[in-house]
Amino acid sequence: MPRILLLCFFSAVVSFANAQSDTSKWLRGFPITDYMVDLNDSTKLVQLQMPDGLRAEDKQLGILYGIYRTSRDQAVEKGYGRCQLIKGDYYYFSIGHNKSGLPIESGDLLYIMMNKTPVYYGRIPKIAGHFIRLLNVYDEAFYDRYNVFNDWSTASEQKTLDSMLADIHFTADYFIKNEPAMNTPIKSGDDKGKKVLDVMVKTTTTDLGDFLDYIIARPRNYAGREWKVSEVFATWLSEGAPKVIK
Repeated sequence: MPRILLLCFFSAVVSFANAQSDTSKWLRGFPITDYMVDLNDSTKLVQLQMPDGLRAEDKQLGILYGIYRTSRDQAVEKGYGRCQLIKGDYYYFSIGHNKSGLPIESGDLLYIMMNKTPVYYGRIPKIAGHFIRLLNVYDEAFYDRYNVFNDWSTASEQKTLDSMLADIHFTADYFIKNEPAMNTPIKSGDDKGKKVLDVMVKTTTTDLGDFLDYIIARPRNYAGREWKVSEVFATWLSEGAPKVIK
């Protein structure tokens, strides 16, 4: 498939997924393992290990992205290719066309099309589709990045958002009382001039929704990683709380 058609294809898929269109497939990212073989100077064989109940298809198309490790510049496309071999729950993709200048690494995300499941496709499954796991202040996960596609409802979503909101309030209140030096001014956006912890302690469900919508629209900074929701929410506020124009 020519590169321009491939990119148009994936761009269209992402747009449709974000709009919750009625398609039979969802685009999901999975981390590659540390098993890699050079097929030639420009193509590398990479490996996915899929959990029980998930299957990729022979000759299925995939596109590889780096993840944010120390810099945003790492979270870029690293090539694309097809599934060449299936052995049990291991899937092997030949990845070429890496124009990034960056090496392929274990943990990079391979995006493939997966069958749609009968769950509520809210904000959390969309975020989990980029293999993002959000944690509370005690490093406990709000959801499982795999199981969310097997069992997720509107009630699950609301309960999780309520828990995230409570965690943001709790964390902000704690640091206001114990580490007031962290209550720094916000330099841009609607809350410019206010202090970040003061805004966090009054965060609303709408504010949290705006933040999660931003992650969905700009997943590259977060994809493939675990993040404490209070920390990344504070960073988003500090950077002016950019919002998605709907």
